[in-house]
Amino acid sequence: MGSIERFWYILLLCLTLFIGTFAEFIPGSYLTLPKCIEATETTATYPNDPGWKNAKVGERIRFQRKPLVVTYPINTTQVQWLVQCANSFKVKPVPRNGGHSNIGSSSKDNSLVIDLSYMDSVVINVVTQTAVVGGGIRLGPLYIELDKAGFTIISATCPTVGLSGAISSGGFGLQSRKYGVSGDFVLEAEVVTANGSILIANAESYPDLFWALRGGGGGKFGIVTQWKLKIIPIWPKFTVFNIDYSYVGFQEVLLLFWNWAYSSIEDLSVAFVFSNKEIKIHGHFLGGQKDLHNLLDPVGLFKVANAKPKKHEDCTHLGSRAYFLDKDKTCDKSYLLNVGNFPFGPNYGEDPSLKTAEITQVTEGVLAGYAAALKQQREVVKTKSMFFAKELSVENITTIIERAKAMPDGAYAELTTYGGILETQLTDLTAFPFRNGVAYHILLEVPLSGNDITDGPALNFITSWEEALRPLSNGGSYVGYEDEDLENPESFYFGKNLDKIKGVESKYDPNNILDAGQIAPPLTDERCPFVVGGDPPGRRSACIGTNDNLHIYLTYLLIITLILLNILSASH
Repeated sequence: MGSIERFWYILLLCLTLFIGTFAEFIPGSYLTLPKCIEATETTATYPNDPGWKNAKVGERIRFQRKPLVVTYPINTTQVQWLVQCANSFKVKPVPRNGGHSNIGSSSKDNSLVIDLSYMDSVVINVVTQTAVVGGGIRLGPLYIELDKAGFTIISATCPTVGLSGAISSGGFGLQSRKYGVSGDFVLEAEVVTANGSILIANAESYPDLFWALRGGGGGKFGIVTQWKLKIIPIWPKFTVFNIDYSYVGFQEVLLLFWNWAYSSIEDLSVAFVFSNKEIKIHGHFLGGQKDLHNLLDPVGLFKVANAKPKKHEDCTHLGSRAYFLDKDKTCDKSYLLNVGNFPFGPNYGEDPSLKTAEITQVTEGVLAGYAAALKQQREVVKTKSMFFAKELSVENITTIIERAKAMPDGAYAELTTYGGILETQLTDLTAFPFRNGVAYHILLEVPLSGNDITDGPALNFITSWEEALRPLSNGGSYVGYEDEDLENPESFYFGKNLDKIKGVESKYDPNNILDAGQIAPPLTDERCPFVVGGDPPGRRSACIGTNDNLHIYLTYLLIITLILLNILSASH
């Protein structure tokens, strides 16, 4: 072989090795974040694009965040690449599932939002009674898909809540007193970590990460792109019920409920709901009406305070879930669960604050063969969450009632019963700590206008609620209802599990790259801003030159060039 032939042979070999080395996605080879995102082939929406107002916020819009871009991956590889793009350009990657964060944690300022809505696949194995589901699925569509095969799972009632958000918060729901919370049904999770790696976490592989993902808060340890779940057969028999009471009987009903519900049988899921005008009890019982009467009649809850009960034992499984969404308390509106998979398809309008009386069905991504849910307004609300032990005096009950009567119009509180199987479980079974020793949870939700002046009385009421009821509680709050008022909020959310959670977080995200909810410090004070507009939109400012990772790319090219020159010189 002559020198010229040898040269071209070696050149071809080196180029083959070079191309093979860099055939994988290299975020450092792109000079701008938009170009990096474009290379992932992921759909993205920027501030100058149509639909930006709709894309940049979640279901709850009290806090208006300003991300740099919102992306919509369809597989785990794209999520991995998007995280790598964000890291390469020193931008915080923020995952979003249902978008229900009270304080806008799923759409941070100056962030790259990774909206998982399109990752909603469901694959069911009826033999093993397991399901592998996408990390972006919402609860309503999940319930429908599982129902087709005769199965269900334990989680929240609201159909637009994302499964990943529910699991990362713990996931209390219908029949949690019987079966546990959502996180207890997780067998395995596929996770994209802060450095862009893909891990499979389960009881044997990365068990600490597996533990933390179930109740340790969203967006702190990695982005879950897929869950493997244990599923349960649909209950063969159940009764749903609602009991309206005369408001003058508030104290009598609440005392009866508080002293009885926690210790009732685990087949009963029951809650006491109250406002400044109404009180009621609603529940889901694994049995027939006769058995339900045998359970409640000795307590007197079907008789006191001019009780007006409605009971149904002929609901379908989906109808029984939709029952709690239906103001008329019927079982024939299972379509309320079919909210689709389109990012914020269940919501109204280009303008997130749009209010309309128009009744419009969801059209994007709904499941075929089922009627579609009705679109909803986005919410401007503030919530308070508190857990309680069993013991509460008559004076304490009186305090709750006094605060209830002072509620602003439209506000309500829900007293949910814990106990059952949860009472038998250790508080560190998963990262979700509210099991043994917890009797009740109270959620307060107050609608706001978004104007600090007109919202003044409502905000003052919320402060008085916190001051009056927090001393009566066990000190804990549910991380799914983030509360910006709390000092050291992690201690409220995780209790004695906090140290272990922090250890897992520091292990898998030592540089705090991923979003950690309201407690996340800024990634860096030296982050370069993006200029709004430009071509392409969001062009980087001049404070960042060539991406650091590009230096590696150029170094490889230089080394190969030197080798070729040396070979060519030696051949002469």
